[in-house]
Amino acid sequence: MSEAYEREAEDFLAALAEEYYQNGAGLKETLDLSPIYEQHAGLFTWASVDVLLAARATPADRHIAQFAAFEHLDSSARALTEEITNAETQATLQWDGKTIPYRLGSSLLGREPDRARRQQLHQRLLAITEQHNPRRADRLALMHTEVKGLGFAGYEPFCDELLGFDLPQLARQMQELLASTSTLWAPELRAALAEGEIRPDEADVSDLRYLLGAPQFDPLFPKENLLPALERTLAGIGISLESQSNIHLDTEERPLKSPRAFCAPVRVPSDVRLVIMPRGGREDYASLLHEAGHAEHLAHTDAAAPFPFRCLGDNSVTEAYAFVFDILLRSPTWLEQVAGIEPDDAYLRFARFYQIYYLRRYAAKLAYEQELHASDHLGPDLAARYSQLLGEAMGVDVPAASYLSDVDDGFYCAGYLRAWILEVHLRKELVAQFGDCWFATPGAGDFLKDLWRLGQELNADELAQRLGYPGLDVNLLIADLLSPPEA
Repeated sequence: MSEAYEREAEDFLAALAEEYYQNGAGLKETLDLSPIYEQHAGLFTWASVDVLLAARATPADRHIAQFAAFEHLDSSARALTEEITNAETQATLQWDGKTIPYRLGSSLLGREPDRARRQQLHQRLLAITEQHNPRRADRLALMHTEVKGLGFAGYEPFCDELLGFDLPQLARQMQELLASTSTLWAPELRAALAEGEIRPDEADVSDLRYLLGAPQFDPLFPKENLLPALERTLAGIGISLESQSNIHLDTEERPLKSPRAFCAPVRVPSDVRLVIMPRGGREDYASLLHEAGHAEHLAHTDAAAPFPFRCLGDNSVTEAYAFVFDILLRSPTWLEQVAGIEPDDAYLRFARFYQIYYLRRYAAKLAYEQELHASDHLGPDLAARYSQLLGEAMGVDVPAASYLSDVDDGFYCAGYLRAWILEVHLRKELVAQFGDCWFATPGAGDFLKDLWRLGQELNADELAQRLGYPGLDVNLLIADLLSPPEA
């Protein structure tokens, strides 16, 4: 593709990232995507996408074709995307005599110890979620129509071919993961519910949300130590966050700001935004470490690398780098030496419980999304199927109302699953070369920087091969999950 196309594509992505940043950081009440898509409409015409899909001879060509095809879908659905996002940003509910943003509700749910109040709050949040489902269904149906117009048999074949994930194989591996972890998950879940005085036959996802919020461990993770813990972590591998002029740290508290940290790559690598609204607690630490992993990867990408390798490609790779950092919350050595925390057995068991929960949840999401995208009829049957599949994996009642809100475009759940597998490969290599305290070794930083410079030139399978493996090996992840928590 021409240099002019790539320059405009990079300008387009920068404008999108800026808009998402402004909205997510609480600086704008609305998300206004249409003007951006209209300004760059030539990137995603049927003719442009057809040409790019037919010219996938090199990795760079494949990255560009993937970008154009997925952005064509997003462009087609942008009005609905805006409508849904803006409705959620502006939605409010009454709680404790106050009007609170819908966005804040999930955070409050995880911190509400009274079960009756928690369920009441959950029902109010679900009512708002359900209001937007008709528009979500319209948006999904539109995307299904568009992929067929591009010549693909359906949404899953479209994603599988362009992303190169081999979704059927990944789905089989995730069924293996679910089966392998079930005997560990069930008793751990029962124990967690018992500690919360919740009967297993009555437990629902709001109870699990509270248990995963782990308020009992909040004193270990104070708000005031959040940023210093990140700074010490990076300093240990030879990176001074304060000296990185290409990373902008946004820590201001704003009413409409997303309560969860996120990374906005406005220009890679020159303008990367790391956004956090510090609250404290284990999840806040995990979120910041995760997004900092993204930020460091993007900020260290070679500025001279071609646009497709700097800004496009397999997002499983950047997610794996993010997981390398948030998995530190399972490391007793990191907790003691960097975060100043002396973890006990209860915390270490919980940390493994937390990770197994997310993997089982995403494994079930993959199976559900395969059925969702294969169906021509969105409605009660699929909602019930969502509730069944995720309920079986998580061991609690899962509300059907979330059957469309709990879905990300482009089988991103598969990207996360591949990233969790790749993270184990990366961590094993870091430990092999630099020891269990790799996070306090500048050489580990040099090792990561060498990989980060590639951007996303390699996909997750190719990066695993670069590390000396035949490819992604799910058995490494399963063994890691089943191993006892470190003492």
